[in-house]
Order: sequence, then C-alpha cells, then structure tokens
Amino acid sequence: MQPLDVDGAVQYWQASLIKMAGSFLAEAQSVPYQLTEMASAYRAARPESSRRTGIEFLSGLDVINDRLEALVNSCTRELLTAQPSGPRPADLLAVSYQRDLGVLKRGARMRTIYLPTVRSDGPTARWATTMTEQGAEIRTGRTFGRAIIVDRRAAVIPVLDPWTVQEVAIEKAVVVTSETLVAAVVGSFERDWAHSEAWDGAPEPELLAIHAGILACLARGMEQDGAAAELGVSRRTVTNRLAELKTMTRSETVAQLLYWWAKRELQR
Repeated sequence: MQPLDVDGAVQYWQASLIKMAGSFLAEAQSVPYQLTEMASAYRAARPESSRRTGIEFLSGLDVINDRLEALVNSCTRELLTAQPSGPRPADLLAVSYQRDLGVLKRGARMRTIYLPTVRSDGPTARWATTMTEQGAEIRTGRTFGRAIIVDRRAAVIPVLDPWTVQEVAIEKAVVVTSETLVAAVVGSFERDWAHSEAWDGAPEPELLAIHAGILACLARGMEQDGAAAELGVSRRTVTNRLAELKTMTRSETVAQLLYWWAKRELQR
C-alpha cells in the first residue's frame, strides 16, 4: 500500500471547504431578497413598529388618502409637493383646492412642482392661478420624483422597485418620519425645484407652424429677411408674427423670445 499524499489531501480538503463557504455566503446574501415580501407584509400589519423605525408602509388608496389628509391638515409651516403624473383629474383637484387653501390660510408656505404638460390643461391652470394668488409657488420641470413633504418632519413617497426605480403601484406608499430620511427627500426636492420653471397658471402659448418656423430660423442665426425667404413669406409677415410672439410670451426683445423658446423646447 502506497502512502497517501498529504499535501494533495490538504489542498483537496481546503478547496472543498472554500467551495462550501462560498455557497453558504451566496445563500446568506440572498436571504434579505427572499424575505422582502414577507418583511413588507409584516411592517404593513404592524404600523406601530414601522413608525418607531421612521418608516411606515401604506397599502390601499383609502388608507393612503386618509393618512395624507391627516398629515397635510396638520401642516403649519411648509408644504412641498412634487406631482410627476401630469394633469390631475377634476375630482382630485377639487379636493386639492380645499386642502391646499387651508394650508395657505394657516400661514404655511407651499411649493409645488408639476410636469410642463399641465401648462396647457385648463383645470390645473385655474388651480395654479388661484394658489399663486394666495401665495403659493408653482413650477414645472421635466424629471423629478413624487413626494409630499409636511413641515420637513414627514414625507410621503411611493414604493419603488429596487432595480428599475419605478413606482411599484399607485396604491402603495411610504410615510417617512426619520429626520435623516426626510432630509434626503427634501434635498432631492430642492434640486428638482432649482431646475424647474416658475408658473403662475398662465396658459402655454399655442404656436402656429409659422411661429415655430421663424423661431427655428432665428435660432440658427438667420436674419429676419433670411427667415422670410426660407419660409416663403414676406418680411412683414415675419415682423408681425414676431410681434405676436412677444406679446404672447411677454418678451421685450427677440433675444428674450428665443430664450423662452429654448426653455420651452428643453422641457418637452
């Protein structure tokens, strides 16, 4: 009988243990993901536990709306809202009138971000006009996250998919009360606010094809005569249309008009 190669046995034994350890480590790392749904269901069933951690999971539109109404009705200093879903239905706007006016009448500051598409929506424009007349500030921006922040002490945000960072469902939300987490949501809102454009409810000017054509020519550095020749119209037509655009956009110069148009195109 030949003696066993001890070095070979050691290497084999060591490799086997390392392989087993790697398998156990991979399984351990997957445990949180495997139990995500179970943990969410537990937190949803025990909201008092969630509130102690500063994170409260809500499920169901009625539950979300009731919790949101209570929070907003308690607002005394500042209400920040970001609504990235475009124009809201008339019934939601009707509720918003009473709720938001109540916030403003209590002396709280209110700032709201919408998508640019609301500028051409009549009901939302009327809401914006009413709110700005009462002291609210409204802006429109291209991309931002949904959030409602009350007095910088609580924030209502959607539940996001960890991989796509998209909202999981409209009937799921999270109330955050942890100071650190609320501060993070506020910081995100402030960055989005800084990149948004002020809006007082004035309707978005409707550009005719000739308007857009003239602006495109001028933006390329052409003079008005050149724009008229390219578009096949008279110089007088170009002058009159530019005058219309200045009135519609409250611009005093062509440079201001082009600046307005560039911002408008960027937000589309």
